[in-house]
Amino acid sequence: MIESLINWLLDPAMRTFYGYWPGCLLIALAWASLNWQQRRSQLTEVANKSYWLNSSCYQDYLLILINRLIFGLLSIGWFVFTLSIALQVFHFLKIFGEATEPGSVSSSMGILASYTLILFLLDDVSRFLLHKVMHKFDFLWRIHQIHHSATTLTPLTTLRLHPLESLMYQLRSSLVHGICAGCSFYYLGFQADSLQIWGATIWVVAFNALGANLRHSHIKINYGRFEKLFISPSQHQAHHGVRTMNTNYGAVLSIWDRMAGSWRSGKDAYKLPEQPRSLAKQLLLQSVPFK
Repeated sequence: MIESLINWLLDPAMRTFYGYWPGCLLIALAWASLNWQQRRSQLTEVANKSYWLNSSCYQDYLLILINRLIFGLLSIGWFVFTLSIALQVFHFLKIFGEATEPGSVSSSMGILASYTLILFLLDDVSRFLLHKVMHKFDFLWRIHQIHHSATTLTPLTTLRLHPLESLMYQLRSSLVHGICAGCSFYYLGFQADSLQIWGATIWVVAFNALGANLRHSHIKINYGRFEKLFISPSQHQAHHGVRTMNTNYGAVLSIWDRMAGSWRSGKDAYKLPEQPRSLAKQLLLQSVPFK
């Protein structure tokens, strides 16, 4: 039970895994050292007690607890659901011909690397699409608004989700992994393993280790010309701005935003919500205006 409540800190597949925090700190220190006079205030703010102990953060912590209590014990159920999707996809593809015989294709490094890349791309574009539609439709926005109502961005704000949004993202994850697994059964004759480190896909580990936790912070790191390919911390911080939240929906790659016309530079100004909103009203899906 206790492990299910703190798996967000122990699971390498999650951005908030404790192993990623030292690297984020080193990146923040290196970034601040390049222009210490202008950037030290952003860095010292993170070390201030009031940054972690305020009404917005208390809402974060309560939502983490609520979601862990609801979903923490369902990991086996989600595995079974993902496997059932894989089997349904496998049987559907058999309409187009017989599946590859088990063992007839070797699990070479090239196949595993290709499978890992395809899984990453499908996972990333599906995150983008779900995130975008949650901003476009009123009912879905009422679910998602709780994430945007944070007045302070900390690494734990990534877990500031309505339980219904957690459910939607879990369904998305099961669909993506189930479809990829089903195609792997059919075309390869076996379930291709993704290239992993610490039990998480290598792309996920790389993304999280290279400062993903700084996306929900007040440390405004941008990637310069590389922002047209990857979402930087400052780009996602702009997404949390009151008047700029309909931009930068991407998780890792910014190419989806560029294709959809929703890309915005991380150098642009933005303003976070100023006043905390009622958490009870947001959980009950009442519309909360942002100013």
